[in-house]
Amino acid sequence: VYTWKCNRDGIICKDKNDLSKYMWVVFGVLMVAFLSKDVCSGAKMILLAGKQRLSTQRRVKFFIGGTFLVSITLFILYVSAIYNKTIATSNTDLIINSVAILFIMEIDERVYELIENT
Repeated sequence: VYTWKCNRDGIICKDKNDLSKYMWVVFGVLMVAFLSKDVCSGAKMILLAGKQRLSTQRRVKFFIGGTFLVSITLFILYVSAIYNKTIATSNTDLIINSVAILFIMEIDERVYELIENT
């Protein structure tokens, strides 16, 4: 998306990008609010992997599962920021894109719960 407007007969161009720093803070708070649950769950799994009372096989499963959960969650945060930096041209676009990403994540979790319960 192009945000620069230039006059046909001049050399002066203006950036029409409408994003404010405040909305980036709102984006960060929104993403952290929804993703913190997965980061905490992954961190707990990694901590459980260090418990000596569990079998080695179970500890390895906890460690790998927790590492993947934390990694995927942080990757989602990173990709969301890059995507919004590239695509969003206004404050509204930034929030709509963020909510859409979180909505898709929520649908994924609900589908997983449905499959798990059947």
